[in-house]
Amino acid sequence: MRRSSVVLLSAIAVLGSARTASAWCRTTTSQSFLPTAAKPCDDEGRPLYWSTKCVGFSVQRDASRYIDLARARSITQKAFDMWKNVQCPADPVSCTGPFDKGAPSIEVRDLGPVSCDCVEYNGKVGNANTVMFRDAGWVECDGAPKEDADTTLALTTVTFNTETGEIYDADMEVNTSNNPITTDDPPGRIFYDFHSIMTHEAGHFLGLAHTNLRQPTDKTQTPTMYARYEQKEIYMRDPAQDDVCAICAAYPPNRPALCDTSPRRGLALECGGGDPETTQKGGCRCAVLGGPASGLDAVFGAGALALVAGIAARRRRR
Repeated sequence: MRRSSVVLLSAIAVLGSARTASAWCRTTTSQSFLPTAAKPCDDEGRPLYWSTKCVGFSVQRDASRYIDLARARSITQKAFDMWKNVQCPADPVSCTGPFDKGAPSIEVRDLGPVSCDCVEYNGKVGNANTVMFRDAGWVECDGAPKEDADTTLALTTVTFNTETGEIYDADMEVNTSNNPITTDDPPGRIFYDFHSIMTHEAGHFLGLAHTNLRQPTDKTQTPTMYARYEQKEIYMRDPAQDDVCAICAAYPPNRPALCDTSPRRGLALECGGGDPETTQKGGCRCAVLGGPASGLDAVFGAGALALVAGIAARRRRR
């Protein structure tokens, strides 16, 4: 079983075929693909997706000393709702309208807090798609240091079926130990906007990769899945047209699917699904697309610190 870690990560493909009509990309099952200027989207692996119309998430109950549990839950739900509430175009692949074909067939709902603060997928027992905060340090659950502590705002780890691309589990980690992540409005009081970060990470949670669209002159038209976040900005809270086409291609309004928010094998409040002895003995053909995290290049220009996400640089297996 492999694991894919993404934080403002880039990778991938659309509906299993090469794409040139628009800029968005989807994450795929390919473990070795690295996006380049010549080939920003993978066209060989299968795109990742949730098979149901409804998915559940949980915030780790300790939350952060900077962002309390109630606020973390509220903003995370808003971030997911930004993707649910868009209107799909007539042709999401070419990204052409009219944009009046209904909402994408995916919704993510808050299932309540959980105690586990580890990134994990349990093969035989319950699971949780968890949002957790790293106040004490950018480290693994066991205290081992992660790479790129100074260049990562958040990290999304997705576990998926390597043959079909179906997503089984997704966990988000927010690096509150190295970055002044805030929830304050108006923008003048914001450093790194939690709402913007979570809307971007929600895109990765749903199987989207970075767009290869260049940033427009009008920043408000910058896609949420663009690989750069600028300090004090909030425009990434709202999906742009490129993002809308991506989510609608992944989850068309008329997609036949059931609504079941339960994580695989039920919601687990504790790590290991309540039975650590059975953890990691699933035997499924699944993987975690491992990537580096975002690169945070400190760029001082026009009085702003720009955060630039890097390309996948490492892979983790378990």
